[in-house]
Amino acid sequence: MKNQSETHFETRHTESLERMLSSFGPLGADDIAYIRDCFTGAQQTHAAGTPVPLAPERNEARLVFKGWAARGAMLEDGRRQIVGLNLPGEIIVASGAVDADMLVWALTDAVTIDATAFWTAMSQPPTQSARLLEAWRHFRTAERLRMARQVIRLGRLNAYERTAHLLLELHERQARLGPVVAGVLHLPLTQDMLADILGLSAVHMNRTLQQLRRNALVDYRAGRAVLQNLTSLAQAANLSADCGPSL
Repeated sequence: MKNQSETHFETRHTESLERMLSSFGPLGADDIAYIRDCFTGAQQTHAAGTPVPLAPERNEARLVFKGWAARGAMLEDGRRQIVGLNLPGEIIVASGAVDADMLVWALTDAVTIDATAFWTAMSQPPTQSARLLEAWRHFRTAERLRMARQVIRLGRLNAYERTAHLLLELHERQARLGPVVAGVLHLPLTQDMLADILGLSAVHMNRTLQQLRRNALVDYRAGRAVLQNLTSLAQAANLSADCGPSL
């Protein structure tokens, strides 16, 4: 039987994952207990800009507990393309040759928890309840949808649309972790980081944010952004009613 300190550790470190999964479907007390039992408490701290080591050969997974992490590629000339972000409550997984070619690093100071046992268990139903499996299915679908939308952003949207689209996505993802003030986005990303996500130069990124500010859509400051009109921002992102973020 786990002692009180172990139970507190597990509760504290899996809380963001529990909230994230619950946002995709209601979970019962047995589901929460199942999630906590899958985590041993092994954790790593990562300074901003340092790698998050993962072993693709064993399908290693890590839960982001604190901070933000990124996955992407570094070009020989020093340019960087971020293809995905991982926020608290989300899981980074390395699986197979494709992931072996991608870099994973902490964008901010971060803490991750070993989630390999949980990831493996969720890949072997039906040992879990139907509720948990359904929430997990929607969670994984949202991950794949985010990747598809990143391709759409880079391939078809202009800089103004890309930026609006990304900010709306991040706002919705943060809302899944708990109540947020409408339009207020925790954004611990520099303009250079945003440029690396959106495939823009630093100068173009700065001009785009200034344009959004002039149009009274986004007030971007260090550490946060205020999305001043979500409806107008969705229109600026060129989103139709049936293909909003929904992430």
